[in-house]
Amino acid sequence: MTHNDYEIIAQWLSEHEVLKFYGDVNFPFTLEQVQRKYEPRINGDVSVHPFIVELDKTPIGFLQCYKLTEETKETFGYPENQNVYGIDQFIGDPQYFNKGIGTVMITKFLNGPYLKSEVDVVTLDPDISNKRAIRCYEKCGFVKVKKVNEGASWLMALKTRGVVHEAAKSGNE
Repeated sequence: MTHNDYEIIAQWLSEHEVLKFYGDVNFPFTLEQVQRKYEPRINGDVSVHPFIVELDKTPIGFLQCYKLTEETKETFGYPENQNVYGIDQFIGDPQYFNKGIGTVMITKFLNGPYLKSEVDVVTLDPDISNKRAIRCYEKCGFVKVKKVNEGASWLMALKTRGVVHEAAKSGNE
């Protein structure tokens, strides 16, 4: 993502279908809000790495990755010594929904150069009602670990090496 991408992100974050799960449908993002939120990420001032996803050179989505803080790891039940990363993503244009693009997008990212070999687990936390995203994540190999965010989201995990969360190994939901 670059500074030139604020407008497309603002456009996507004004789409009702995107905001249902990545914001608030009653409060679409303004260009200024997008710039305030993403400029520090683009500048490297925060350790969240944003990416624009393209299909045939056309921007269609967004993905970001970050190392979980020690506090978040503790909240989610991961040991201190594990390298746990989170990813968040969305397809911004509804015409690209339900075409398998999200699965390809995530798989390519997971197999690309951005997640280092020292990463033990990759997590994400979709809204429990976001069936389309959950289905996509399961196709990518993520498993439901437990409900988080006061039961509003699933913590889903993909073991890349090492030991995945104990609840995921036992199949607890």
